[in-house]
Amino acid sequence: MYLSAIICCVVITTCIEARGTPPKISIPQGNNWPKPLEYIRKGNNRTFSCVATGSAPLKYEWRFNGEKLNAREKEARFDPNTGSLFIGEYFNEQLTGDYQCVVSNEYGTSMTPYLRIAATVANAFPGGDGLFPDNVEAYRSNYLKMDCINVPKSVPAWTFNWQRGKMVANTLSDTNPVSVGERMIIDPNGSLHFLWVEMSDNGYIYACETKNEIILMDVRNTHTMKLNVQSGTERDRTPELKYSSDVTVMAGDTAELTCIFTYYSSRGEKLDITWTFNNKEVGHGSMLRLPNIKVPDQNQNSEGEYVCEAKLGLLQPVRGKVNLKITAPPDFIRNKAPALTSVPVGQDAVFHCGATSHKSYMKPPVWMVNSKPLIGCFPNHFDCGASGDGFSYCIPDKQVCDSNPDCPNQRDEQNCGVTITCGEGTKPCKGHCISVASECPMVMPTCTFPGFGCDNNKSCLQGNQVCNGKNNCGDGSDELGCAGGAVIERGQFRLNSERTELTLPKVKMENITCFQCLVQNEYGVLFGDGCLTPIDKIKLTIPPNDTYYTQPDSVINVGVDATTDVDWMNQMAFKWYWYRPKVVESGPNEGQEIIVREQLPPTDMYRDYFSVSLSGKNLTITIPKVDREASDKTQYDLYNVLTTDRLFQVVVAHKYDSVERNFTVTGEKVEPPIVKPVVTTASFNLWFIALILAILILFIVIALIVCYMYRNRGGTYLLDKKEKQAGNNPVEELKNDGFNDVGRIGDDDYNDAPDTEKLSLSESVKPYDSDEDITEEYGGDFDVSKFNEDGSFIGLYGDRKSKYGNESKEATV
Repeated sequence: MYLSAIICCVVITTCIEARGTPPKISIPQGNNWPKPLEYIRKGNNRTFSCVATGSAPLKYEWRFNGEKLNAREKEARFDPNTGSLFIGEYFNEQLTGDYQCVVSNEYGTSMTPYLRIAATVANAFPGGDGLFPDNVEAYRSNYLKMDCINVPKSVPAWTFNWQRGKMVANTLSDTNPVSVGERMIIDPNGSLHFLWVEMSDNGYIYACETKNEIILMDVRNTHTMKLNVQSGTERDRTPELKYSSDVTVMAGDTAELTCIFTYYSSRGEKLDITWTFNNKEVGHGSMLRLPNIKVPDQNQNSEGEYVCEAKLGLLQPVRGKVNLKITAPPDFIRNKAPALTSVPVGQDAVFHCGATSHKSYMKPPVWMVNSKPLIGCFPNHFDCGASGDGFSYCIPDKQVCDSNPDCPNQRDEQNCGVTITCGEGTKPCKGHCISVASECPMVMPTCTFPGFGCDNNKSCLQGNQVCNGKNNCGDGSDELGCAGGAVIERGQFRLNSERTELTLPKVKMENITCFQCLVQNEYGVLFGDGCLTPIDKIKLTIPPNDTYYTQPDSVINVGVDATTDVDWMNQMAFKWYWYRPKVVESGPNEGQEIIVREQLPPTDMYRDYFSVSLSGKNLTITIPKVDREASDKTQYDLYNVLTTDRLFQVVVAHKYDSVERNFTVTGEKVEPPIVKPVVTTASFNLWFIALILAILILFIVIALIVCYMYRNRGGTYLLDKKEKQAGNNPVEELKNDGFNDVGRIGDDDYNDAPDTEKLSLSESVKPYDSDEDITEEYGGDFDVSKFNEDGSFIGLYGDRKSKYGNESKEATV
C-alpha cells in the first residue's frame, strides 16, 4: 500500500512536470507597473526588474517600441537570464519610448504592459547675456503683461517663476523672486501679469525663470525687461478679464484652472474671485486646483465648464469661463480582461478584451499568441495583413510609403497618393522628397472627438460615418472592429467582428498558450496578458444508479465519486438536489403546484428524511413507513412525495468544470390508510364550569350591594303609608291635636331598627305576607271595636311588650 502511494505521487508529479506551466510575471506585482512613465536624469543609472515564475528555463527579453532592444551597453541593456533592464549613464532622447519585458519558455510567452521611459531634457534659453534689457513703459495703476519668450524644450514641462533685480556693473544682481499674489500673477504659459503697476515697480529689471522638476535645475531667460513706471492720473478701474484658457488634463493628474482679472481701487478694495461648477461653489482665488482628476462615471463628473466670477465692492460682477477636458487611455471593463484560465480538454477556451474609452475612439484590439501578433500590430507598426500561418505580418510605420515595398503583398506602398520621382540620395515621403537617411514623419490631421481620424492620416470623419458599412477612409480603418460583422477566422482561432473575444475551440492538452491583447486610443495604450492551461475533465468513477426502487420504512444510500485534473482534485465539490412539488405562494400563479429544484438536505418539513455526508459524496434518504390503520394520511402523502418517480441530481464541480447526473427514486405502490372515525367521550369542559361559577358569584355580589343600599336608604313607616293611602295626613293630625311634642315611633328611639323591618306599635317584629291584610300590619289579636268607621283607631293597637322594659305605649283618643 505504501509503495503504491509512492508510485502514485511520482506519476502525478511527472504528469504535472510533463504538462509544464507557462510564464507568469510576478514582478512588477500584478503585472502592472507602479508608474507608467519614468523619467531618467542625464548621467544617472537605473534598474527595472522583471521576474516571472513557470517551468524552467525562462528566457527574458526587453523590447523597445515593439522591437528587441538593441542599444549600446552604457545606454540601455537587459539580462536575458534575470530579466533586469539597466539604464546607463548615456541614456538619451533617442531612447525615449515604450519598453516591454517579454518572458518565454517552451510552454508560452508572457509580457508586461508598456513602460514609457523618457530622458529628461532641460535646454538653455537662446540669446545673449541679458546685458541690454528691453525697456517697458507703464503708467501707475495700469495693467501690464510681460511674456516669457524663447522658452526652450524641457522634459517634463517647465514650471515658471520670475526674478527682479538691479543692473550693477552690467550684471543683473540683487535678484529676488517676484511675489505672486494679490497684485502679480503668473499664468500657465509663464507670462507675468501686473493687475496694476505701482511706483515701487519702477527701475527694476525682470526676467522669467524656468525649472525642471526632475533635474531640479533653474534656467533663467537671457531676455530681460526693465520697467519704467510713469506717474499718471490714478483712475479706479472695474474688473476686466485678461486671461482664461481651457484646460486638458490626463486622468489621475491635477488640473489647474486660471482666471486673471485686472482692476484698480484707490480705496484699497480687494477683488473677490469665486469659482462655480454646475451652480455649486468649488473654490476661490485666481487659480483653482483639482487634484487626482477621475474619468467621469455615474457617481461623479468633474468635466465641463467652470465659471470664475470677480466682485469688487458693489460693482457689477465680471465673469470668465474655463472648460475642463479629461483624457485617459482605454480601461478594461470589469471581468473582460485576459486572465489566467484553465479549460477542460474538449471545451472551448474563450479570452476577452473588452475596454472603454472616454470621449475617444479605440482601435480594434490587437491580439497576440505567445507575443506574436495574430491580428493587428504593435503601436507604431503597420499591419500588412495575414500571412500564410494566419498571423499578421507587421512592419514599422516609418517604412510605409517610402517607395520601398516591405510587405509581401506591397500593401505598405498602396494608397500613398501621387507617385513622385526623387533624385539620388533622396526618397519620397508623403508627396515630397526627403533625404534617404531621414525618417518619414507621421503627420496626423487635426481631429477632435467625435471626429474620427483615419489610419492613413488623410481624413477626419464625422462620428456617424464610422461603422456605417461604407469605406469612407479609403483604407477601411473606419469599418474595423464594428459590431454585427462576420466572425474572423485566423488559423485555429476565431474572433468576433469587434475583436473583443477570442476563442480556441475544443482545447487539447498540448494547447498550453499565452494570449495578449492591446487596446489603444490617442491618449495611451492598454495591455492585458493571460495564459491557457488545459486540464483533465471531471469524470464520475462511481456514478449513481439511474433509478432506486424502494418501499416504506427503508433507507436508500446513494454514493458517488469522481476524478479530475490533479491540480483540482481537492477543489471538487459534491452537491445534491431534488425536484419537488411546491405551491406558489404569491404572484399570478398563486396556489398552483410547480416543480422546483432544491438543494439537499432541505430546511423544511422534509429535512429529517435526508442527510449528506461530510465529504458530500454520499446521500442518505430515509423512506417513512405507512400505517394502514393510521388516523390520517400524513405518512402516506409524505411517502408519495419522496418516491413517486421523484427526480434527484448530483453535481460535481470545481472552478473550471462541472458534471451533472440525474437519478430517480421509485417506491412500490401503497394503498392509502383506512381512516377510522374517532369517537370522542363526552365530558364537561372545566372552562364552562368556571364560567358558570363566575356568573353566580357576580349575581351574589350584585344582590349584596342592592340589599346594602336598600337597608341604608331611610323611609316611611307602614302606618304613615297606610294613612296616606287613605287620604289622611298623620303629621297634620298630630299637630292639630296637640301631639307635636311627641315624636312618631321610629324617629329616634328606633334608629337601630332595619329600614326593611315591619314593626307594630308594641315594637314586636313580625313579618307579614301582604299589604292588604290589615291583621298582618296591626297584630294577630285584631279587634274591630278599637277602630272608627273611617279606619282610624280608638284604642290600643295590641297588648304587646315593648323592648324598653315594661312600659307600654297607649294612644288615648
